[in-house]
Amino acid sequence: MQADELLRELMKNAGLNAADFSRASNMAESVVSRTLSGKTVPTFNKVDAAARTLGYELTLSPLERATVRVIGPAMSDLMQSIQQYSGTEEQWTRVSAGMRNLMEFPDDEPADFKKVTKGMDVRWQAFMAGLYDYQHWSKGDVSPQSLKLDAEWTPLRKIYRSATPPDEFFAWYNVIIPRGELLWK
Repeated sequence: MQADELLRELMKNAGLNAADFSRASNMAESVVSRTLSGKTVPTFNKVDAAARTLGYELTLSPLERATVRVIGPAMSDLMQSIQQYSGTEEQWTRVSAGMRNLMEFPDDEPADFKKVTKGMDVRWQAFMAGLYDYQHWSKGDVSPQSLKLDAEWTPLRKIYRSATPPDEFFAWYNVIIPRGELLWK
């Protein structure tokens, strides 16, 4: 289950509206509001902390626990977003939210690139390579050249050709993301 779905389920079980949930769980009201409107996906750690504050304990299956332990909570959220939403209209909103959470609250150590990208199509592997480069994380023994796409691709629904150049870390892999997309408010 995705972290935003966990938050909704937690609110439902607690019988609280967004404002009351925010106050009772010590979660910022802006995070709750943005989650409910689909503009962000909170990290698993944030939802887990809110659940504990409200007296709930999130129970993960053994596979989910192993995934979170190996990949890390923030990276796990981003990977789930890519796997679940790539190719849909919600794609960039979800992926961007997961990416923002990962960049603001990085896991202690970056997850192994091969494990993170296992099962992703080549476009998303190139995207993740750009993210790893942007964060100055090692991709291990993976050759950057092997991840470079043959043609330009963007995960954004619309790409605006403007004076804003693409971010160099992603552009090297032919993934086009304007620099402004990587700056969140």
